[in-house]
Amino acid sequence: MLRTEIAERVAVVTLDRPERLNALSWELMNRLRKEFESLGSRADVGAIVLTGAGRAFSAGADLRDFAASEDLPAEVAHHLAATMAPLAEVVQALPLPLVAAVNGPCAGGAVGLALLADVVIAARSAYFLLPQVVPLGGVPDLGATWVLGRVVGRARAMGMSLTGERVPAERAERWGMIWRCVDDAELRDQALATARGLAAAPAAVVATRALLDAGFAATLRDQLDFEARHQSARFADPAVAAVVERFAAAGDRPGTRR
Repeated sequence: MLRTEIAERVAVVTLDRPERLNALSWELMNRLRKEFESLGSRADVGAIVLTGAGRAFSAGADLRDFAASEDLPAEVAHHLAATMAPLAEVVQALPLPLVAAVNGPCAGGAVGLALLADVVIAARSAYFLLPQVVPLGGVPDLGATWVLGRVVGRARAMGMSLTGERVPAERAERWGMIWRCVDDAELRDQALATARGLAAAPAAVVATRALLDAGFAATLRDQLDFEARHQSARFADPAVAAVVERFAAAGDRPGTRR
């Protein structure tokens, strides 16, 4: 149901229900939350990659869980509060960078799960789909209504949610929904390379995530204060100070060399 491999300070967490297109059962979501919590406390892990086994990232919530319920409204309410919400909150507050490697269909709650990652890379054959409104008659969940409008704007978020239309990976990249669309054969290598880069400075990545998320609701003055506090904390780290001194001594600036 869930598989984790760790190498070079990167943990690759794979949703492993390929026969069900990695559908998110209540049990799988609980296991995934616990796995993220465990990885977040490990000293040998600096970043996480989340992907799916087989031909899908995830088909979203496992409707067999719903069909088996004797009291569907009560069960949905319970699991939204006890399963989905804690998973979304753990993902959004991970103390490590998270890269989502979307390797195929990403539907329903899996859209929220993927887009809550710090960096989303999708295979060219992948697509994003929110079927909860049409045809299911529900609403998007697992954080999709919080994150989608932030990354693509209200008009596109509404259109995607209300029509249930597929958004191919290439369009998702054009919309700014994801960081990059790559050839299918390159997805794993690109995701691992990105994660290794982020693992070099995980605390700075997490602080930047917090700043960018806060910026949607903060005033400029508030945001400048947030930046000052986070930046001061980062430069109190001897490793960061050593990097700055190295660049200063070389008379260089990061990223400017040809």
